[in-house]
Amino acid sequence: MYAGKVVVLGVGNLLLADEGVGIHAIQALAQRVLPQEVELVDAGTSTLNLLPYLHQARRVIVIDAIKAGGSPGDIYRCHPEDLVANQDQPMSLHQVDFVQLLQMADRLGYSVGPAVIYGVEPGEIGWRMELSPSVAAKMPKLLELVVTEIEKTLEDGPDVRPT
Repeated sequence: MYAGKVVVLGVGNLLLADEGVGIHAIQALAQRVLPQEVELVDAGTSTLNLLPYLHQARRVIVIDAIKAGGSPGDIYRCHPEDLVANQDQPMSLHQVDFVQLLQMADRLGYSVGPAVIYGVEPGEIGWRMELSPSVAAKMPKLLELVVTEIEKTLEDGPDVRPT
């Protein structure tokens, strides 16, 4: 179904201000003309439902809010294995769920391409559908980084994986 696709997952809750940065990013990316090999997914907060999108994905790009102690709007690029340095103190519930989702996909024998996570340090998390000014100001840079990641992945040529 998604074989060979670059799957971009926007994770978060649109009702909680900066917690919804991943969803806002997916909505903005949907307004752009992207190659047909790109699948944009509004992942919400239920990571278990994402398993079908991962099967045979060429690359998975996740966009989410990450509390890492930086300034609101700071953008981080990391990999799933970077997110849980200490099992007792994960950075964010979503990221742990995503790491567990990748582990589950591996155990099921799914062929999942490499994953990269773009996290944005939230400034405000509360009942509001708009991003805080500091996070909203970084949205163009975030989109540029994600589009560059997509382009680089597609330029690298086909990534043939066993099924």
